[in-house]
Amino acid sequence: MRLVNLLPWLPGHSGFGSYVQRVLPGLEGWRLQLGDDGNAEIVSDRKWLPQSPPWAPRRRMRLLQRYSLVQHGVNLPDVLKQNSMSCDQIEVIYSPFFDSLLCWPNVPQLITCHDLTPLVASNSRKAWLRYRFWQPQHCRVATRLIAISRYVADQLVDFGVNSSAIEVIPNGITIKRPRVPSPVSADLLALARHDFNKNLPAMFRGIAKLQEMSPRWTGVLRIVGRSGRQTALVKRLQRDLPNPKQVQLIDTMSQQDLLTCMRSSLALVSASIEEGFDYPILEAKAEGIPTIVSDISVHREFHDGSSLFFSTADDGTGLAENVHRLLFDPCLWNQLSRSGLVLAERLSVETQQSAIRSQLKILAQ
Repeated sequence: MRLVNLLPWLPGHSGFGSYVQRVLPGLEGWRLQLGDDGNAEIVSDRKWLPQSPPWAPRRRMRLLQRYSLVQHGVNLPDVLKQNSMSCDQIEVIYSPFFDSLLCWPNVPQLITCHDLTPLVASNSRKAWLRYRFWQPQHCRVATRLIAISRYVADQLVDFGVNSSAIEVIPNGITIKRPRVPSPVSADLLALARHDFNKNLPAMFRGIAKLQEMSPRWTGVLRIVGRSGRQTALVKRLQRDLPNPKQVQLIDTMSQQDLLTCMRSSLALVSASIEEGFDYPILEAKAEGIPTIVSDISVHREFHDGSSLFFSTADDGTGLAENVHRLLFDPCLWNQLSRSGLVLAERLSVETQQSAIRSQLKILAQ
C-alpha cells in the first residue's frame, strides 16, 4: 500500500496547504493525518477531504503542530495496528512536505522540497535552526526528493543531497476560465507577506518612482499578505510615499475577492529576492494577467519571455518603467497575457501529478 504523510500540514491557509489541495486529489494512497480529536488517523483516498486540519485540542500536540513535529507525538505503529495494517504492507511513503517519517527509515520515501528560503533569506531564527540542523535528517531518510524547480534542486545539492536522488517536478495549475482579454484598470496586485524575502521595500521604491514619472497614474497597488517581521517598515514606507493612498495593505481576502482583484488588475508584481517557485505568478498567468517580476534565478527559469523583469537593486526605475510600458502599450500587454497563458497551459496539475505517480511507481517496485 501507499501512505501519504500529511502530519506536517498546519491549520489555516498556506502555500503548502494549497499545494496539497491541488495535487493530492489525483494521487492514490492512504492519508496519514491528524484528526479533529488531535489523534493521528488513516483515511482512504476515497473518503479523504482536502481540508486543512484543526489545531489539536491538547496543548502538547498543538505545540508539536506549530513546530512540524507531530510525528514525534504519536505512536505510528499503533496507528497502523488500529487500522489492521502493518509497516510491512507499506510499499512507499509520499510526503508533499519536506518531511520524512523518521521512524521508518527502511521504507522507500518520496518527500518534497518547496524552497530553502530559511537558509538563504530567513524570516526567523526558529526556521533557520530547523533547516540547518533538523532538516538534514529528513533528507538522509528520504529515498528521493522532489524539487519544485531546478533552482531548488541546485540548492539541495549544495545542501548535501546527491543530485541523482532529486527529481524536478514544477508546480502545476488548472486553467478554469478564459483569459482576461484586455486591461480594465491601472491597478497593480502583489501577493506577499511582510517578510524579508518578499522584498517589499523594492516595491515601494518602484511605486514612488512611478508616482514621480507618471503623475497621472490613477491606479492602486494592493499588497495582499499577512503581517510579518517587516510590517512596521512597510507601514513607514507607505506613509513616506508622495501619495500613500495609492498603496493598500490588505491582510487577507476571500478566494473569490482575490480572483476578482487579480482579473481587474493591470499586472501582478513580485519583488522577491528568494523563492522556490513563486506560485502567484503562475496564478496570474492562468488568468491572462501580465506579470512584472524581480530578476532572480527562479523567475528566469520559468518566466523568461513571458514576464517583464526589473532589478531590485536600483532606485525603483526598472519597476516604474515596466508599469509605464504596460499602461501605454496595449500590444505588449496582450503579448504578455497570451505568452503567460501558454506557460500556464504547459505547467498543468495533470502533468505534475503524472510525474509524481511515476516516481512513486519506481520506488514501489
